[in-house]
Amino acid sequence: MPQINYTNIAEMAFNQPLLLTASLANTIEAFLTPRVLGLKVDKHENPEKISAQESTPIPLGDPEKGDRIVVVPVHGILVPRRGSITDTCEEVMSYELLRSQIQKALNDESVLEVVLDINSGGGTAQAAFECAEFIYQARSIKPIRAIINFNAYSGAYLIASACTEIIISETAGVGSIGVYQKRLDLTKAYEEAGYKVHTFHRGATKVFFHPDVEMSEEERAHTEQNIENTYQKFVGAVAKYRELSLSEVQATEADTYEGQAAIALKLADRLATPQDAINQIALSAVQRSSTPTLSKKISVQAASLLLNTPK
Repeated sequence: MPQINYTNIAEMAFNQPLLLTASLANTIEAFLTPRVLGLKVDKHENPEKISAQESTPIPLGDPEKGDRIVVVPVHGILVPRRGSITDTCEEVMSYELLRSQIQKALNDESVLEVVLDINSGGGTAQAAFECAEFIYQARSIKPIRAIINFNAYSGAYLIASACTEIIISETAGVGSIGVYQKRLDLTKAYEEAGYKVHTFHRGATKVFFHPDVEMSEEERAHTEQNIENTYQKFVGAVAKYRELSLSEVQATEADTYEGQAAIALKLADRLATPQDAINQIALSAVQRSSTPTLSKKISVQAASLLLNTPK
């Protein structure tokens, strides 16, 4: 089995703005830190990998007509490019794969609508805004609806906010419109282990975020500015996609909201369970198509999907 490059994974988890919840960030940190430091981990850990899932086409009626909707699973940690991670951390979905699957559905004339089945605490800020803007522009070609099944936080909510509609159940959650960043400092660990690292550089910012160098006030100010820039971009995007004011988005203070509370704040559009939502979307799609008679069996066909229900 190939060796997992934990240092490479850590580069996505530390020293850059993240659009994820604090709890997810802590989970990733707890998973990566002992591995980056070379500490002992459970030898019985399952080494299998989990990769992003492919989209699921759902036929709506006569197979010869090809009318259907496509469901794209948006589960786990969101990262810029395709990849995988051990299942002791979480599932992984890349913005790159999400875009390509949506584009595939847009290019398929038999596809009537696209559904994003979202269950994610967010991920990296890198590539998130480009992906969200792509969805926002693409929804003018075909409806792209987000079903919150059962969480869409931070970067995942950015993706959902760009969709034509957000459907949420009573216990599903959205929000966490904020930015998170961690800076790994190993200087104390090196000192206790008897190591001393000498780092030579040119350019004041070259050693910013290096774990073998203590944080300076200049680095702190630099980081704060980056965080603020990313936050304003996040707030602006959600305000644009959801037709809210900047103050309305900022007033959420990165909190999370369930069901009707999310709808009241205009962070979601309507209430439905994930299975009811997919049935309603499919029925509506058929009624708008050129073959309305296909609707008679739609509930039975859509019910077979089960929306990739989290295990």
